[in-house]
Amino acid sequence: MENKKKSSGSLLIKALKSPIFRNLLLFTLMSVAIFTILLFDPHNVLREKWFPFLTQSKFVKDVVTFLKIDEVFNYGRESWYIFICIIAFVGVLVIGDIFRRFIINAIVDKKSYDEVNEKKAKRKGNFIWFLIMTLISGLIIASFFIFGAFKHFDPSQTGVAGMFINLGWFILYFVIFFVVATLAFILIYLAIALVFTVIGFMVNCTVYCYKLLNSIRRDGKPEEGGAGAGGIGAGTTINVTASTGAFVNAKGKKVPIDPNDMFPSLTGIDIVEEDNQEYIPEAGVTLEEFVLQFQSFAINKFKIYYELPLIRSFVAGLSVSRLLVLEGLSGTGKSMMPRMFSEFTGCKKFFSPVQATWRDKSDLLGFYSEFTKTFKTTDFLLNLYDANYSRRPNLMVLDEMNISRIEYYFADFLSILEYPPEDWKIKVYEPELNQVLPKKLEGGYATIPDTTWFIGTANTDDSTFTITDKVYDRAVILDFNERFSPIKSDYNSDPIEISADELVQMFKDAQADPSKGLSDEDTAKFLKVCDFVSEAFDIRFGNRVMVQINNFVPVYVAMGGTREEALDFMFTTKVLRKLRGVYEDYVKDELLKLTKLLNSLYGKGTFKMAEKFIAKLNKKLV
Repeated sequence: MENKKKSSGSLLIKALKSPIFRNLLLFTLMSVAIFTILLFDPHNVLREKWFPFLTQSKFVKDVVTFLKIDEVFNYGRESWYIFICIIAFVGVLVIGDIFRRFIINAIVDKKSYDEVNEKKAKRKGNFIWFLIMTLISGLIIASFFIFGAFKHFDPSQTGVAGMFINLGWFILYFVIFFVVATLAFILIYLAIALVFTVIGFMVNCTVYCYKLLNSIRRDGKPEEGGAGAGGIGAGTTINVTASTGAFVNAKGKKVPIDPNDMFPSLTGIDIVEEDNQEYIPEAGVTLEEFVLQFQSFAINKFKIYYELPLIRSFVAGLSVSRLLVLEGLSGTGKSMMPRMFSEFTGCKKFFSPVQATWRDKSDLLGFYSEFTKTFKTTDFLLNLYDANYSRRPNLMVLDEMNISRIEYYFADFLSILEYPPEDWKIKVYEPELNQVLPKKLEGGYATIPDTTWFIGTANTDDSTFTITDKVYDRAVILDFNERFSPIKSDYNSDPIEISADELVQMFKDAQADPSKGLSDEDTAKFLKVCDFVSEAFDIRFGNRVMVQINNFVPVYVAMGGTREEALDFMFTTKVLRKLRGVYEDYVKDELLKLTKLLNSLYGKGTFKMAEKFIAKLNKKLV
């Protein structure tokens, strides 16, 4: 991973993004402006009463005389009352802005609006927030007048017209001061940044010269670089720092880092993995042996009790989709499934916790900063890039995938994974003319290797977003809604090292076996159920889902399951799931008819998942 060098400019930008820092800065500048007006007002009664030392100051008198301020200003107490009201209002808005997000989230329920109405709901929240701030400032101002201002208010001193003339002068001087203060702040910042930049450059030059002289004294010639990074293992990244100076490739040769390289971490992977011959032995097992040994491995090595139907569904899911979503309650073993699979097969894995602020692919892949002229490389991109150099299965796990909207940050992946594997390329960066890029970043596009699967864990509580049909149709969904009871297995518990090529070939062999797939009779019977659901509930699905079903069933059967179990799983997760949130009056009667149809075609208790889902749905219907 690249060394994170924080410049003074980036720190300033980060600070200005903080509402607390930003509003405190604004409030400070406003206070200084008001104090300056107080300082330069020669007739101000507040200053004469509370700050008499300012009136006696020779410096103040000289400035007042030079600028002829005493000929311009004629403040009375009533003018300052108006100024204090303005200051109170602005101050409440500034302080309230710090808590704006929390107030809006408390007012507007995130679950009560969809993506289309989200902006409208936020505008409503901002309006309500402004009303609250106005009410608070109004109470403060009213209290000020009730308890202090009215008994001193005397318009006869300067007249009402004089009040508004003074107010105009106050606003003019405040704006001028605020602009001047802002420009001064920018100039001071630039001066400080320049000084630190020069100092940093001199320090770097000194360190470089010192290392160069040491290497010449020691070896008689300049050193190509420091210690390089070693090979990248499963779930790890490569480290790049200014002090390493070089990478070491598979043959032990040092290759210096190009200081102009925008992607030194990715280039380092190219260098480290160059000529790296990885040997993965043949597993030599059947799919049925594979899942039985996987279950025994999890039970006997880690006390993780996965039932065989769940393991079969997970492995068969890998054969039909590059995206699996493990959905259910927190603490039911969702994250442990890919972790156990990695431990069992020796495959590569990377866990990335999704953040609620993620909005597009740059949160996954990184972004180019126009300010710092550098590319922010993420660990996700590093591990995805590194997977191009291995034929081991690669699991990219997105933990708590639905804490942000999946269609926001994962949209490009959803589309690209629909293409043939040779076209799995995602845009990362727009290169400049003749710019040299890492080998696997051709034209600024990162290659998604055909050894990669994306696994998402999704909680089903009120803290997350609902997963849409766009994701459900493309992914294979596994439900983790129950705790697993302890079970025993006397099967072989040894791990099985396997390549992605061998695993995929096992899938293809099962799918090519006509004895394991759906017969014409099986297909006709299943389509009859689907047609009923389409007519009764207006739920339809495209060819993509039917292709997934046809590919899922033979792999599931090859692992020792039945066609009915496989169809039950796919029918429940792909078709019946669309009934969530549908509570019309007709639904209960149609569900009863659907249950009777399933019993008549397959026998009672055969479609266990579907029957259980229908029973839960019926409880929510009146």
